[in-house]
Amino acid sequence: MEKEATWKDKLEEANLLLTYREFEEACKIYEDLISNEFYSPEVFNNYGLALFYLDRFDKAIEEFKKAINLDNSFSLPYANIGLVYLNKSEYDKAKEFFLKALQLDPHNPETHYNLAVTFYRTNEKTEALKHYEFFINYAGEDYKNLKESVKKIINQIKENQNKANNQV
Repeated sequence: MEKEATWKDKLEEANLLLTYREFEEACKIYEDLISNEFYSPEVFNNYGLALFYLDRFDKAIEEFKKAINLDNSFSLPYANIGLVYLNKSEYDKAKEFFLKALQLDPHNPETHYNLAVTFYRTNEKTEALKHYEFFINYAGEDYKNLKESVKKIINQIKENQNKANNQV
């Protein structure tokens, strides 16, 4: 039983380091857990996130895929792969993974937000608008400032669509 507590303690420490943006240190602990054959979707997903924030995109995708291989119903690795592709401006791949994540967790505000950004960048404003509105609906108080910014974007998109419709 003591060994299991040690794993949990290490995982908790790595997750805290990830939260506090200590990505290199978090990676070391995730790598240690994995090298000792402590495999879980959360470990691989969070290791991938730490790598993502260190701009190690290809390695991050590998880790997210390992999480999916352990649990293909876990939506976060799909969303995180989408985030990698969004940051690499590979929008078609980003959409594919965000949409898969939303099939598994349709109420995730961050995935809707990132998908909206992807559609916005590909000039698919109607789809962007839809997902920005889903973000507003699903986002809680933790997203208060972002919600205000998104409301402005929604209004801007609607104004531009109204102008375009009035010119036709």
